[in-house]
Amino acid sequence: MIKSKVSLAVLTALTTCALSTTAAAQTQPGEDNVELIQVRGIQGSLRQAAFQKQTSDVIQDSIVAEDIGKFPDQNVAESLQRITGVSISRVNGEGSQISVRSFGPEFNVVKLNDRTLATTTGSRSFDFQVLPSQLISGADVMKSPTADLSAGSIGAYVNIKTAKPLKQPGFHASATAKTNYHSLVKDATPELAGIISNTFDDDTWGVLVGVSFKENANRIDAYRTSHWNQYAGNGSGYGFPMDAADVLGEDGNPTTLAGSRGPGRSIFNMIDEDRERFGANVAVQWAPNDSFESTFDGLYTRLDREYLGSGLQVPNQTPRYTRAVISEEGTLLEATIADTDLEMNVVYGLQESTTTAFGYNGVYTGDRLVLEFDASYSKAETSFEGDDTTALHYTMFDADGVRQPSEILIDYHNDIPSLSTTGALDVTDISKVRAAWQRYAAEEAEDTVKEVKLDALYDIDAGPLVSVKAGAAYTKRNIAFSRFGTEFDPTSGGETWNGAGMWIGDGSTWGDNPATGALPASVLELSANNFMDGTGSGFPRQWVQIANHKAYREATQAYLEHAVANGDGWRGDIVNAGWDTVYPSPGGSYANDETMIALYSRFNFEGELGDYTWRGNLGARYVDIDNTARGTASTIDMLMINQESSNLPESVDNTATTSAKSSTVDTSESHFLPSANFMLNFENGYIVRLAAAQTITRPSLADAGVNVQETAGVDSPTVTIAGGNPYLKSYEVNQLDASVEYYADNGNAYSLAFFYKDISNFISTITTVGPWEGNISPELAAAYANLGQTVTYNSTRKENRDGGSVTGLEVGVLHNFDFLPGFGVQANYTYADSKDDSALPINLPSVVEPGSGLEGFAKNSYNLIAFYDKDAFQARVAYNWRDSFLSSRSGDGIQPEYNDAYGQLDASASYDINETFTVSLEAVNLTNETRLQYYGQRDRVSLVEMTGTRYYLGVRATF
Repeated sequence: MIKSKVSLAVLTALTTCALSTTAAAQTQPGEDNVELIQVRGIQGSLRQAAFQKQTSDVIQDSIVAEDIGKFPDQNVAESLQRITGVSISRVNGEGSQISVRSFGPEFNVVKLNDRTLATTTGSRSFDFQVLPSQLISGADVMKSPTADLSAGSIGAYVNIKTAKPLKQPGFHASATAKTNYHSLVKDATPELAGIISNTFDDDTWGVLVGVSFKENANRIDAYRTSHWNQYAGNGSGYGFPMDAADVLGEDGNPTTLAGSRGPGRSIFNMIDEDRERFGANVAVQWAPNDSFESTFDGLYTRLDREYLGSGLQVPNQTPRYTRAVISEEGTLLEATIADTDLEMNVVYGLQESTTTAFGYNGVYTGDRLVLEFDASYSKAETSFEGDDTTALHYTMFDADGVRQPSEILIDYHNDIPSLSTTGALDVTDISKVRAAWQRYAAEEAEDTVKEVKLDALYDIDAGPLVSVKAGAAYTKRNIAFSRFGTEFDPTSGGETWNGAGMWIGDGSTWGDNPATGALPASVLELSANNFMDGTGSGFPRQWVQIANHKAYREATQAYLEHAVANGDGWRGDIVNAGWDTVYPSPGGSYANDETMIALYSRFNFEGELGDYTWRGNLGARYVDIDNTARGTASTIDMLMINQESSNLPESVDNTATTSAKSSTVDTSESHFLPSANFMLNFENGYIVRLAAAQTITRPSLADAGVNVQETAGVDSPTVTIAGGNPYLKSYEVNQLDASVEYYADNGNAYSLAFFYKDISNFISTITTVGPWEGNISPELAAAYANLGQTVTYNSTRKENRDGGSVTGLEVGVLHNFDFLPGFGVQANYTYADSKDDSALPINLPSVVEPGSGLEGFAKNSYNLIAFYDKDAFQARVAYNWRDSFLSSRSGDGIQPEYNDAYGQLDASASYDINETFTVSLEAVNLTNETRLQYYGQRDRVSLVEMTGTRYYLGVRATF
């Protein structure tokens, strides 16, 4: 089922490693001498998780830390993916967000100690990268709602729990030190963590403190494409007049480009990234008697990341094609481009993110009444500077400044195309690189969440009705995003963007001088010679890259100052500020103020049915939501001819003047959400569960902004419209769940679950196309009329529409082999079939329709974990796999985008030197798999990403 090298790795790990099960004899004074068997390690945590599932009031799965400060994985998301129905998305190889039953991150409510944690993702999804796993004691994934759980979980309600001192009375401490090694970077970085807990005064109060620090050096190798568009044959569609091109079909016969599609950019890039994450939490508990427990806890995390990458960018939008080959499906397969500079794509980013959360919880327990009060506050802030569109050029000038003929040859038959150059272009020659167009961007985001909850549980004991639970909750959330930017082009346009709808400069060009843009030697260097090592062929493995980003900025700033000194139309205040000074982006800033009030009641029942026992709950939750969306919209005032990029009368490009317009939109909605759960226990290990509910998921905060932005097309008579939609309503779902579960005395557990979700209100990206009715200058209108073209708009925004349905099955297995003591397997499989009959067709030439599948839903996924747990050894090998799925119906604004099937192998092993010290070795992505995305059809690759293998060698001390 898995490639041979995966099978070999599994066998090797299982035959050389083991894990411990500890037995201890404990005698209490005045009691009989009874031997208590305490199962620890992997088996212990799996049995605890199975017990929580067995005794839950809902359909649920859980993970439990093996010991204090010892979570099963480096990352909480990577542990959650072991759970039935859970898969994860990764950022630079590290688990970031989760999907449950194929419902993406935005459909799952993720709480920390049942509280909302602020995030700066722009959505409601939770980014697990900010959360150190050493500070976590466990997590519950609840798939069938109850009235007392916060609304919003179409996929699942996930509660992540931090450790509490009174849960484990006495003194406990652990410290971990690790070194992390990345296979692509070939460098090691440190990781340190410690947690200490103690209780005092006869265990009536306790204190727990934990800290974690992790430094990571990563490298991401990627090939990607962008700016896909349709060729117009011998016209000027997307700037591709092909009069002189030799265009062939796959069969070698002459054909035409008209109607086919190709990328505007093809980019090969190596990105080096450094991360530092610090986390700390504290919990103070006081329980003076059996009737009252009070808890105060706080969490602080900081994640800093800086990355720099350089690569090769093929300017496919150029008109200088001399040869092209087109597939039968209308996709560009081969191209020869003559006398065109090969570009260098430079990406840089510096991001600093902090999250602060604290709260108070008080529980009073009387004879019949339990009261719980909880108040919390969390705030997340992030700042970012940099961009991924900065470009330099490999020039075709020789040493005497004479332009030489050259060619760029690219072949797209493989996922990573082959690329070569002829003539004067040389991607390893530092002297060939010149500074060109620059773009710089910045972003600030802030999210604040305030919550207050009051719950009351009253024991009635009136026949089957055993208790009633009721409560109220108040949530206030304020989120704000601000984006800034500037552009600077010293060589091809002599202009800079001031962020307020104006280009500054007279359009003079320096590109005719071969010395223009030359950079100091300290700025550039040759990259490592192992791009996409072990994958693909025919493309460069090494090229010139940016060595010192600060020096690079200083050098490009010097060219700007030179332009001002020469009177080339630049303003002196641009020099004083620096070209990388950013200006507010009119359509990139927005804020949402959301208030949610919820009331609920839940009735709990239990009884007997012959020899069987049963229990269940019936309830409803009422939710009232008010939202105020504020921000600016950037709209086009006038569409005009771009004199610098147009080649009249053969081709026309447009530019625009824009202005910012403030906007405020108030919306409100309310929902009545009933739920019911039922469990029948056959008292022989078998349990049957049934559940039904109505639930909602609120729109992403980023999608609900007023930040509409209109942009003139690049080399095309098109205006693109993008941005938020403040009038979006919540997703609405009716769902049914059923499961059969079996729990054996030896710790084995098996489950089969069925789920059905009817989505009555859905949110999707809707693309609409039509004639542009805004202001067009007479000169531009006349130029397009001469070419027989008209200006159109392409709007891509989120809209409400009728939904679809999801039907699925889950199978879960936890099995320990009696004939192989210590060996066991944990496996699960999820099937999810989605139907979206109301989805609008794309209806564009050479674009494959995405069909009736819902966005984000993989039909098949599974996890297979083998473990060994005996004496002082422990080991685990885990393979997780997710089917291909539609990620967006308009991934590039036009074509649907898909994630290709992906599987990953991880392994870990540890040895207990004694009762105090343990050494461990872990590996993530052992077989160095690559992630792939594509537009519409498999030969239109949008991304191939390699993140390498990560190794962790550590020692842990427990006291």
